[in-house]
Amino acid sequence: MSACDGEAHNFVTMASNEFPKTARVTRGDDFTEIIRGGSYAADDVIVVNLRWAKSASSGETGELPLPRLGVTIPKKTGNAVVRNRWKRWIREAFRQQRSRLPRGLEIIVRPKRDAVGSYAAVARTMEKTVLRAVRKLPPRQPVSDGAKPNSD
Repeated sequence: MSACDGEAHNFVTMASNEFPKTARVTRGDDFTEIIRGGSYAADDVIVVNLRWAKSASSGETGELPLPRLGVTIPKKTGNAVVRNRWKRWIREAFRQQRSRLPRGLEIIVRPKRDAVGSYAAVARTMEKTVLRAVRKLPPRQPVSDGAKPNSD
């Protein structure tokens, strides 16, 4: 078995846990809406803001889309090296736990002010902090298939 075979194997196993652009919250307006209008939960490591996604379903199956993540790291957190480290920890924890989180969420995560973090701490608190914020959300309203009511 060559070194290339092992690398290909690692790549294949990572594919199921990838973090594509469709899994990210990228628009500034979305960040603002989620932070101002959604639910909130925090612990000693991270702060989570979230809301139900505006899109009704993913594809033809009619099921809710997997959660999407946005990361914001304030400059007060530290220099660029420290901020990028936090981003990697948060993205990786989300990527690993994404399939266990409720579908149809848009999530913004940032480190708690003055938090001393590690990947283990972020991974340990991500799921339970998100679930705590979800309990504060109003129930998801069913979205119609886009048909407008008849006004005749």
